[in-house]
Amino acid sequence: MKDKKINILKLILYTVYIFSIIFFLFKGQYGKSGLSALCLIILFVLSKLYSKNFPIIDKSLFIFGNLFILSSFLLGSCYNVYDKIKIYDDFLHFWSGFITVKIGWNILNTIKIEDTSRKILILIILLFFGLGLSAVTEIFEYLLDVFFSKHTQPGGLKDTMQDMIDALVGCLMMIGYFSTKI
Repeated sequence: MKDKKINILKLILYTVYIFSIIFFLFKGQYGKSGLSALCLIILFVLSKLYSKNFPIIDKSLFIFGNLFILSSFLLGSCYNVYDKIKIYDDFLHFWSGFITVKIGWNILNTIKIEDTSRKILILIILLFFGLGLSAVTEIFEYLLDVFFSKHTQPGGLKDTMQDMIDALVGCLMMIGYFSTKI
């Protein structure tokens, strides 16, 4: 019963993704239908990991990770929210800084670092982990633009650097929060 809210979230997301797959198939937008299907697959995988108590996927990461996938892939790319709200991309990259540091924090918690005198090292690892995942995201966006003629980086280098700065600010804020937990 403790996961009733999680089950409601999953039901809503499954419904939204399945509806979107069908909607885009009927409109002949197969790429968007495929991206909606990818969201569905990610939800399924994260649900399985969460239900198996995979140590990295805790409740907050499950919720915010799935909401991020919904916001970026489905709403942003499929329903064109990136085009409708100017700062939407900046907001998502900022949010990704929080999520990536949370992933790093959960990984570090699974290896049980007992020596709190290494606090600065832990915080540096979290920063590098968060920025590393942000860089991977930018590489992914670049590859989408080159190989699939998407327009994920309309501002070129300026867009990439702004996205990295957004992620850095999100990372630093989350690291500030976790520095009180060590």
